[in-house]
Amino acid sequence: MVLCFIYFSRAALYNYDVTADHVYDFTNKQATITSLVLKSSTLKLPQKIPTRRSSFLKVRVNSTLMGNIYRPFFEISDGISTEVEYFEHGAAGIRYLNISKFVENGATDLDINGYNVSVINGPVELIQFDNVNLEGKRVLVLAPHPDDAEIAAFGLYSQHEDVYVVTITSGDAGSFLYDEIYNDPIIHYLKKGEARTWNSLTVPMLGGVHPEKILNLGFNDARLKKMATDRGYVASGLYTGVSDISTFRKQNSSSLAQGLKGINNWDSLIENFIYLLNEIEPDVIVTPSPKLDMHSDHQYTTHALVEALKKINKHDGTLLLYSNHQVVFNERFPYGEAGATISLPPTPRGSNYFSRIYSHPMTVEQQKSKIFALDAMNDLRLGTDFRFPLMAFTQAFQTLWFDISGKNESYFRRAIRSNEFFFMVDIEDIYDQTKLAEL
Repeated sequence: MVLCFIYFSRAALYNYDVTADHVYDFTNKQATITSLVLKSSTLKLPQKIPTRRSSFLKVRVNSTLMGNIYRPFFEISDGISTEVEYFEHGAAGIRYLNISKFVENGATDLDINGYNVSVINGPVELIQFDNVNLEGKRVLVLAPHPDDAEIAAFGLYSQHEDVYVVTITSGDAGSFLYDEIYNDPIIHYLKKGEARTWNSLTVPMLGGVHPEKILNLGFNDARLKKMATDRGYVASGLYTGVSDISTFRKQNSSSLAQGLKGINNWDSLIENFIYLLNEIEPDVIVTPSPKLDMHSDHQYTTHALVEALKKINKHDGTLLLYSNHQVVFNERFPYGEAGATISLPPTPRGSNYFSRIYSHPMTVEQQKSKIFALDAMNDLRLGTDFRFPLMAFTQAFQTLWFDISGKNESYFRRAIRSNEFFFMVDIEDIYDQTKLAEL
């Protein structure tokens, strides 16, 4: 009886068929595909294989009976180091193992050991993409909300010198976290927006970003879609009703803030993007995937970016697309424990457009630094209920239950990984309507 309950509770974690293939079409992509053979769960890699690539192994997997109850995962080892990669309960069909670190380190033989899942021996494909070259490049990271830049790309931006981090909204919505301190919703969300704006302007400094290169545009959380669909609409706080764009924007210290103009509407957002693109002149822009990331603020951040890029007729450069809210699958992706590897996500909506895929490696020390960056974000921590014994107990029980039930959606589990994952798109491609529609 207990096993039946666990089985069905695990199946309820997913809103798609976990036995379906992950379908990716690499035709006309900038990919190098090599046919290999997996024997006795051991893979022999070619002796002369290019490095500085993101490398994925296309395999077929099949969960064991216990894989419907306990999380299926693979341990991949070259005899020196080991990486872990998790999949859905009951996973079966085509999957992609991320072996980028092993290829980069010059491994020749890989042992692929499954736990609650097996890999089918026989022909497999090694799919590789040239990594984005960041040397000498200027990187602009766009965050719809405070913490999005850190969740998606703290490892990338903290390892690069010439980086700008621009947050679009103040984060003045979301959960009513501090109700026992501020029971008036207007005061609560004004304070929350103030704290989160401060987070967005200071936490990137933990990654080495100079304060002059950090900016928050001060728009309201959860309003971008409405602004885009009604260009005459002047937004106001979802819970505060405050529409003055300077409410949170005034916290900026960068001289770039002096050039920010307009009011709380879509046209002003576009004009501010144009101003920043002209001032910063980025070579690489890190921004949400409008197809994979299902938060409307994330989608419309990139919609606004594309509109601004077209208005200034910018064709050169690269987009690195991330997804922090893959609710088409569920808010628990990537699966498994912190420290594991992220690979290609499920494809229940079909494959999205990209030219290349970039797996940015993270050492253990870099992962630890990312933990501190996320912990410095107020909205990612538990609320202030810990101040009261009974509420603290309830909070602890909920945390434990979410972990046991598999419903743990914490970014401290999801975002602390051995890599950060991006789909790459050439800016030139946004001028192709077919590619743009798929994107």
